[in-house]
Amino acid sequence: MQPGRWVPGRALGRRLPLALWVCAALAGPLPAVEAASLGLEAAPRKSGLDRSIRKINLSAYVIRTEGLAPICSPPRRVLSMNIRYADLDGDNAEEAVFEAVTCKSRDGTADVKGVFSYQPPDSVRELPIEASAESDRKLFAGGTGPIRLEMIDGRVVRWSALDAGRCPSGEAAPQGRRTAVYRWSGKAFVVDRVEETKPARGC
Repeated sequence: MQPGRWVPGRALGRRLPLALWVCAALAGPLPAVEAASLGLEAAPRKSGLDRSIRKINLSAYVIRTEGLAPICSPPRRVLSMNIRYADLDGDNAEEAVFEAVTCKSRDGTADVKGVFSYQPPDSVRELPIEASAESDRKLFAGGTGPIRLEMIDGRVVRWSALDAGRCPSGEAAPQGRRTAVYRWSGKAFVVDRVEETKPARGC
């Protein structure tokens, strides 16, 4: 045994059963409480994917690029984050789909959104999403509320709830959803298809 190297079981003066060694090997590191509270996706098991994007502190990146430090005091600069990781452009490296609510948000909805890839040595670059205010008005016509950016089934999606009016009782009717599913064209994420989901129940 190498000097200074701790071996489980030896410190107790006995060998551990094989089953316990296997369980310890499979368990891996425990998820960070702070990461879970911010909506970060837990790191998966090892695979061939390059996961360098996970080294980047996207909260610090947003604070710097959005100029939040002079106008907001910690810890309220970034109020919440939602990050999901996957290889979205076929380069065998993970990208991050990112939404954040910062202190500049006026209505409590995400005001910073994007898809980011790792840029060596320690930065990111935003991958373009083919969208504009005019195209969004057409694409999400009849929508209500903010346009969300998420990853569903390994695809970049943007969606908005549909205004369903009101029930005869005067209550708001259950809302459906219009979702734009994107694909990587080699230069940008472009709309692949548009789906509409009806509400699970009526008035």
